[in-house]
Amino acid sequence: SLWLDLPKDWVSLYLQRAPLAMAAEVRKQVLELYLGKSPEAKQAADAKLREFQETSLAWSVSQELLGDSEATVQFFAAQTIYNKVQQVAKGYQQAEGPLLQALAPFLLQQLRSPALTQQSRQRLVLALAAIAVHLCATTWFNVVPDLLSMSEAQPQCAWCIILAIPEQLASVVHTYVKTNQRTVALLTGAPALLAAALAQRPAEGGVEAATGTLSDSPFSLAMQSLSQWSKVMGMPLLEHSGFADYLGALLRGPAGSSEPVLELLIEVLGSSSGSFALYAGASGQKTTQAAPGLEGLLAAVIGTIGGLLPNIQRMAESPPTSLEGTDAASLTLWARVASTLVEAYTQILWVERAAADVVLGFLGACFLVHPHIAQCVFELWAILKDANRDEKLPAGALGALLRQLGPACVTSLARFGRWDSPHSEDAASLRQLREAQQDIVVDMLCIAAGSPEAPWVLSLLQEPLQRAEAAKDWHGVEVFWYAFSGIAEALADEPSLPDVYQFVVQSIFRAEVSTVEQCETAAILLRTCGPHFETSLRPQLASSVQWLVGKVPQIPETASEAVQELCGYAGQHLVPHIGEFLKVVEDAAASVSPSVDASLHGALVGIARHIPDDQVVAAFGQICQGTSRQLQGGIDVTLEADRQKLHRCTCVLLRCTLVMEQGGSSSSGPSSRSAGGAGGTGGAASPEQRASATCLASVLNAQWQALATPCQRLLCAAPVPRDAPKGKPIFEYSDEALQVNILALLRYAGKAACDTVTGGDDLSTSLLQLAGACCREGQLACLFSVSVLAQNEARARTHIMPVFGDICQAAFAHVQAGRSEHDLVSFLELISSLAASLGDELFQSAQLETLLRLCTMALAVAETDILKPVLVFLLKLVMWRSPALTPQLVQEIIQPVLFNFHKWPRILGAQIFKLFSAFIERHEAIFVPLAASPSLPCVAGLSPGERAIAQKAFQGLRGPRLRAFLGDLGAVARSENSADVLHAYGVEG
Repeated sequence: SLWLDLPKDWVSLYLQRAPLAMAAEVRKQVLELYLGKSPEAKQAADAKLREFQETSLAWSVSQELLGDSEATVQFFAAQTIYNKVQQVAKGYQQAEGPLLQALAPFLLQQLRSPALTQQSRQRLVLALAAIAVHLCATTWFNVVPDLLSMSEAQPQCAWCIILAIPEQLASVVHTYVKTNQRTVALLTGAPALLAAALAQRPAEGGVEAATGTLSDSPFSLAMQSLSQWSKVMGMPLLEHSGFADYLGALLRGPAGSSEPVLELLIEVLGSSSGSFALYAGASGQKTTQAAPGLEGLLAAVIGTIGGLLPNIQRMAESPPTSLEGTDAASLTLWARVASTLVEAYTQILWVERAAADVVLGFLGACFLVHPHIAQCVFELWAILKDANRDEKLPAGALGALLRQLGPACVTSLARFGRWDSPHSEDAASLRQLREAQQDIVVDMLCIAAGSPEAPWVLSLLQEPLQRAEAAKDWHGVEVFWYAFSGIAEALADEPSLPDVYQFVVQSIFRAEVSTVEQCETAAILLRTCGPHFETSLRPQLASSVQWLVGKVPQIPETASEAVQELCGYAGQHLVPHIGEFLKVVEDAAASVSPSVDASLHGALVGIARHIPDDQVVAAFGQICQGTSRQLQGGIDVTLEADRQKLHRCTCVLLRCTLVMEQGGSSSSGPSSRSAGGAGGTGGAASPEQRASATCLASVLNAQWQALATPCQRLLCAAPVPRDAPKGKPIFEYSDEALQVNILALLRYAGKAACDTVTGGDDLSTSLLQLAGACCREGQLACLFSVSVLAQNEARARTHIMPVFGDICQAAFAHVQAGRSEHDLVSFLELISSLAASLGDELFQSAQLETLLRLCTMALAVAETDILKPVLVFLLKLVMWRSPALTPQLVQEIIQPVLFNFHKWPRILGAQIFKLFSAFIERHEAIFVPLAASPSLPCVAGLSPGERAIAQKAFQGLRGPRLRAFLGDLGAVARSENSADVLHAYGVEG
């Protein structure tokens, strides 16, 4: 039946049982695909060949086409066989009868054909590896011996198949590979495999590639096979008699630096039992349990590294601009060997002093020649850091290791980490290298922390910084600023920075930096030191801010953010300079982006929040005076220049409000201000929030006439983005960003009206007027700001309720017009807030019927943003103790909930549970009969027995079991779970 799935124009060929004709047709389509010129014909051929590959006939036809003289046809046939074998091996298809058993010898025979191309041969090798993995535990038990016997006549093919086996095994085994049944079966041939591999000899010149293909030599393929069988399948190597001696001999020979040998060595070192195989405890006493030949192998490794060391040290004195590909690869591999050796046998660093000198000297010299071994050096420091943390280092060992390798790490940073380094042409790779080198320097200091070596490590960085500054080598200066920046970040939580930072920060003011990279590194360094400008770096604060402000034209974003950060940390010390700083900011405003302008104004507020109580509101108003001047001439929203102007004003006001709200110290500024005033929220708002609210209310009340009309027009001119009502401010200009910022400013206005000491009444009135005007034009988004205002009971009662009927009418008209339900979210948030703050007053209002109709419609929508406020409102309503909550009204609430709750998102599980608990607690007599109805969608698909369980659960379950039941019932109704899960609730209670 599978064969009848062939393309229609090929079915007749099959029915005539003419495999040769079928092969000819496939050949024709392959040639069309690879050699044809018509795109349409090539596409049609590709579609037919894909269909053909899915059929059972593809097995025999592909075997026939392997003998074709055309290379493309051969390759297609080989690829098809490989794909078919892979599908069987992975369980996607079933092979008929002993097909694979018969296919294996056929493919082995084909590999002997001289007419087979190299590419086709490689595909058949992979197919045989997949067959070997599939059959090794069932019918082909002698896989390894059979392949090794083949290696006498076809060594490349045999070893390439052996090499491919681990990868094929890993692709089909989805459990732990090393204990899998097929792995165990294959490893029965491990002794023979190791013996055959050890019989291989490298080429006379020692040059051996490691591509993993048939182009590699048998020796290379054998070494790669040992690496892969050990790494993937856990084949033991060192335990084999003679292996360590064989590998040691290779290291001493011409092939000792070849890739297959070094990769094998890295695998052996990494998978060996490590230091405890040689040493017992921290004392370093030799054990007698080491694997045979292990000490000899390690001696060979150390000896070979020692032989390479003099040449590397000579290169380190005057490194080449770039290494040839082979040299770079060899050096990187040897560095990995040294790093792996240290990781596996860390105790060598203090037990075998001579060996440690060789290994550390080699790594240091390599780092001075080829910076891309940074990962190896980083891993070494990570090992030492862990050993030091675990108190495994003997006394004095750490200092010696630091002094041996530390200078090379710092010199490598100075040599290769410069932005003008001739050793790197790619900026991205240079940036990655700098990050690795910075991490190394930071690890060095972390390791040395609390020891006598800590000041020495800092001096290693300070001295070249001084030399570079004296020589006016600004690129050299910059790279050490970068290093000190990383250290400052690591020490951010410390009470103070080392004294050297006084010199480092002062060097920024003296430096004649000119490039963007140099300026940005300096600015990031100052920003990273931010918390310490309030303490140890206080003498450098004013100069740092002055320097950063001066660099705003060159690095606007980085400098302005750094200024704001410093003023946020230590603004109280800059109060005397606020006037001159304000003038600089106002002068720069016209030439910088809105985000930079906002950051600079935020920095001013960071200072202003520390001035005396009676002056802070006036100071805030003066800082925001620039926005007033921009609004004075009016805003024409049809002009992009005016929209950009309004966007800039919103950015400044929002950033200033946020910074003011973050607060100052406990002894001065906004923290000490009282909570009095008609608009206050009692103890709900912090002193910082009240100060911020009072400042914003003062500014908005003064600017409202200029702001309100353009804001209304912009909100009503175009649809508001879905997430805009709750969106964070966007400081990059666009029309969408302007709408988001206006809504954010209105939200802050609502909060300010609640928390302000003065001006809350006026701001509340203005906000309601703007919201009402927008609602009349069908724009409900600004109601989210009214929902913020509604959280204050007094504001809700005196300002919102008098106009609430008009708001409800606008919302109902919105629904009647067939507009998006999501646009109602702001209105639903408003009624949720009113239910929480007013309760009875809202439920006794004339709008209750309208609210219930809107909520009922909203319950049919499965969106969290819509449902969450609705469920809060309904929960408050059903818990209302009043005769006005009639049984008919309760039924009108419960019924749509029961009909829809199973469709709601899982994230609302807590809200659903609370609402159902309220139904049961307050209105059980109404709820239980409704929940027992067989017409409910959540039980409609259940069997009678399961429906009875659900009805009984609604009646008897409470607490956590009720919540779990509601979640499971919803999952069953949504076909996310089987109904069997409900049987767990069959036991009463």
